[in-house]
Amino acid sequence: FNYAPNQFPLRFSDGTFSEYRLYNGGTGNPYNMLNESGYTDGWYANLQSKLTLTQKLDFITEGLNIKLSGSFDADYNSKTKRTKTPTSYMMQLNDAGEKEYIQINEGAPNLTDHSEASKGGEKRVYLEASLNYKRIFNNVHDVSGLLLYMQKERQTQGSGLPYKKQSIVARGSYGYDNRYMLEGSFGLTGSENFAEGHRYGIFPAVGIAWYASNEKFMKGTEDIINKLKIRASYGITGNDNVGGTRFPYRGSLKTDAGGYNFGFNVGANGGGTNDQGKGIIENLFAAPFLSWEIEEKKNIGFDLGLLRGRIDMSVDFFKNDRRDILMQRKTVSAVTGFRQSPWQNFGKVTNKGLDGNIVVKQSINNVNLSFRGNFTYAKNKIMEYDEVSPRYEYQRYTGQSLKTPLLYIADGLYTADDFIITENPENGSKSYSLKEGLPVPSAAVSPGDIKYLDLNGDGKIDSYDQTYNHKFYAENPELVYGFGLNAEYKGFYAGIFFQGVAKASMNLNGSRDFVPFSFGQLGSLRREGFDHWSSRNPENQDVLFPRLHTEEFSHNKLNSTWWYRDASFLRLKNIELGYTFNKEMLRKMAIQNARIYVQGNNIAVWDHIGMWDPELGSAGSGIKYPINMTWTLGVEFGF
Repeated sequence: FNYAPNQFPLRFSDGTFSEYRLYNGGTGNPYNMLNESGYTDGWYANLQSKLTLTQKLDFITEGLNIKLSGSFDADYNSKTKRTKTPTSYMMQLNDAGEKEYIQINEGAPNLTDHSEASKGGEKRVYLEASLNYKRIFNNVHDVSGLLLYMQKERQTQGSGLPYKKQSIVARGSYGYDNRYMLEGSFGLTGSENFAEGHRYGIFPAVGIAWYASNEKFMKGTEDIINKLKIRASYGITGNDNVGGTRFPYRGSLKTDAGGYNFGFNVGANGGGTNDQGKGIIENLFAAPFLSWEIEEKKNIGFDLGLLRGRIDMSVDFFKNDRRDILMQRKTVSAVTGFRQSPWQNFGKVTNKGLDGNIVVKQSINNVNLSFRGNFTYAKNKIMEYDEVSPRYEYQRYTGQSLKTPLLYIADGLYTADDFIITENPENGSKSYSLKEGLPVPSAAVSPGDIKYLDLNGDGKIDSYDQTYNHKFYAENPELVYGFGLNAEYKGFYAGIFFQGVAKASMNLNGSRDFVPFSFGQLGSLRREGFDHWSSRNPENQDVLFPRLHTEEFSHNKLNSTWWYRDASFLRLKNIELGYTFNKEMLRKMAIQNARIYVQGNNIAVWDHIGMWDPELGSAGSGIKYPINMTWTLGVEFGF
C-alpha cells in the first residue's frame, strides 16, 4: 500500500524479478517478499488447567458452602526464519534518456540465512477461595452473601519479576417478598504499581430495586403491565493501568546515557578533541504517592413489561465521574531534566448518557414475529486536564470531549483571484503572490491549495489558528445502536439484524499514503485521486483532493476540516434463513434436534466514507485488512 503501483512490474517479461532501489533497500516488491524471500517456521504449545472444589456446609447452617479454585496456564512459542534475497533488476533511464536494465540485488538460488526470529512464553497462576451463603426464610426473606479472596500472577519470558494482583471482595444482598431488594459490596484490591500505604484501593457499591409490579395495588393490571422494576445503584471502581511502566513509585537511573561532554581527550602527542562519554541520568522520576484512579458510577433505570410479555424493555440513565486519573504530566518543563514526564494522579472526566433495549413479540396467523432493538448514548467531558493555559480559549482542551481533534478550519481552496500572477515571458511559467490582506501561510501556495481561516487575525496561518470549535466529533462514536427482526413459521425461520453508529468523525488523511504523490515516487496512487482540483476547471471546489503535488506538500496535509468526514454508518450485520426439523419426527431416529441454515455476516454498509469500511477507522486511511463479508451454509444435529 505504500508504493505507487506503476513503479515496477510484477516480474519482467523474461521472468526475472523486479525491484526499485528506493523501496525498503531494494527489497520492496510484494511478489518477491511473498514468494522468493523464504519462510518462517513456528510452533506453539499451550497448557490450560483448572481445579475447583466445592464443599457444602449445611451442617453449620443451610445454604452455606465453601469453594476453592485454582488454575495454571502456560504458553510457549518459537519461530525460526530461513531467508534469502532473490536476484532482482530494475529499469531506469540513463543520462542519454535511454532505457537501462540494471541489477540491484545479487541473490542466491537457495535459502542462506538462518535465524531465530523470536521465542516467548508466559505463565499465569490464579487462586480463589470463597465462602457463599444463600437462603430464603419463610418464602419471604431472600438472603445471600459472599466473601471472596483472589490473587493472580502473570510472568512473561524476559521479565524477571511477575505481575501480581490480589483482592478481597464481600457482597451481601437482601430481598423481601420479591418486591424490595438491597445489595451492597465491598472490595479491597492491591496493585504492584503503587508504594506501600497507597497500594490498596477500597471500592464499595450499593444498589436498591423496587419490583412495583408485585405490589398489591398492581394486581389486576397484568394484562397491561406485567412487569415494572425500578432500580438505582452507586459504586466506586478503580484503575491501576500505567501502561508499560513497572513500579513507577520507585523511579530508576540510567547508567549508560551518552552525549555528555566531559572535557578534552588528550592524545599521545598533546592536543586533543572534545570528548563525549556516558553518564548517569534519572531515567524515571519516582512517584511515591501514586495511587488508584477512581471512577464513581451512578445509575438509575427501570425494566418494563407490557401486554403479558409481548413488549419487554429496559432503560438506564448513568453518570460516571473519573478522578485522580493516572497520567504522565504534560506541563513539566524540559529544563527540569526529566527523561520521562513524571506519573501523577491528575485530571477529571465525566461521562453520562443512557442505554436501553426493547423486545416486541407478536403472532399473526401462526407466524411468530419478534423485533429487538438496543442503543447506547454516552457523552464525555474533560473537567480537569494537565495543559498549559492556551493563548486563545478556542484551543483549550479542558471542557471538550476526549480525543476531540484540534483542526484548522478549511475555507475552500485558493482561486486565481487570491493572487497577483506574474508570467515569465521566456518559458510561460507563472508565479503566484498572495494579495495584500490575505493571511500568509508558512508555505508558498497556488490556486487549488487549501485555504485556512486566520482565527486570531494576526495575518498569518500558524498553529494558533487551530481550534476545537468545529462541527466534528471524536473518532469514538457517541451513539451506538442496533435493531433486528425475526420471523418463524412451522419450522421455517428468518432473521435480520442491523448495527449502526452516529456522532463520530473520521480523518481521511490519517496516513501518509492517502494523498497521491505525497511522498513522491514512494507514495501510493488511489483511483479517488482523479477527484482533485484541476486548472482545467479551476472553479470546481467540490472535490476530494486539493491541487496535487509531485512531492509532499505539508500545507495541504495539515489536520483540517477539509479531511474530516461524518463517520456514522448503518451495517447489515447479520442475516439468517433456516429450517428446524420437527422433534417428533427426529425422535424416531434417536435425534434430539436438527436444523439446516444459511447465514451471512457483514452483508452491506451505508456510510459517508465510501472508500473503505468506516469501522477500520482513521489510522492507516483504509490500508488495514478489510472486514470480510462471509456466508455460511450449515447443518446442525443434536443427539
